[in-house]
Amino acid sequence: MTTETAACRSRILKTTFVAVFSLVASLAVWRNAAALEAKHPRSSDFRALELKILSPDGKRTIGSTRFIVTRDSSRDGEHDTESERLFVGNPDAIPRLETYEHSFFNADGTLRMVDTLDAKSGLASCTSYSAGKLNPRKSQLDVPADSFAGASELMMVIGSLRRGIREIKFHAFACVPGPRIFSVEASLPERWEHWLLYPGDLVRLDMQPDLGVLNLLIAPFMPKMDAWFNPDDNWNYVGGEFDRYFRGPHVLTVRVP
Repeated sequence: MTTETAACRSRILKTTFVAVFSLVASLAVWRNAAALEAKHPRSSDFRALELKILSPDGKRTIGSTRFIVTRDSSRDGEHDTESERLFVGNPDAIPRLETYEHSFFNADGTLRMVDTLDAKSGLASCTSYSAGKLNPRKSQLDVPADSFAGASELMMVIGSLRRGIREIKFHAFACVPGPRIFSVEASLPERWEHWLLYPGDLVRLDMQPDLGVLNLLIAPFMPKMDAWFNPDDNWNYVGGEFDRYFRGPHVLTVRVP
């Protein structure tokens, strides 16, 4: 079980994402989950339980706690966990990434690689594990204020769409295979589209990385994300395609209605 707590007094939003080939989808659950609905709930059913944290006098909401339970239904046992810490200046502000850590595990539970970024210091690392040996790559990066990583990228895109922004631009961190910050652009298309895997008139955004002079060399191996959103459902994310990591498997996620 993953527990997520946000303490509003410190204006720090901490998000922990745990998934098996569905990391991005788990963010959509964390961000937009409806109230728990079950006619015959089981004692261990905490699929979308959210609790408010109140001030001692019970008059002010100062935070929240959400429980998310995921079941490991992967066939090969591989999984990954992602933990991010973001700073929120005010409720309407775009969150700012502070720390990021993403760990990938093999089917037997051993570490495959770990990606980390400290946005304040700029220290970043991409460490792979093979045959019991570590292969660390470390860098000191210049991290722009609009930088995100992993699932927080999707959080930023959803927030931008809800604010009416149609030309989305930001910076992203990724291990390709070493630590790197690159720019990403996505434009809202003029027409809605239909997706065979999810009903409704949807919008597809193709997240394109821009690596400047390295585009021809690295772009074919960059993690790609093709994301679908429902404008009739407050721009909620409904699924898409993405690469799990640099030169990793290309997977697809679909939101469960």
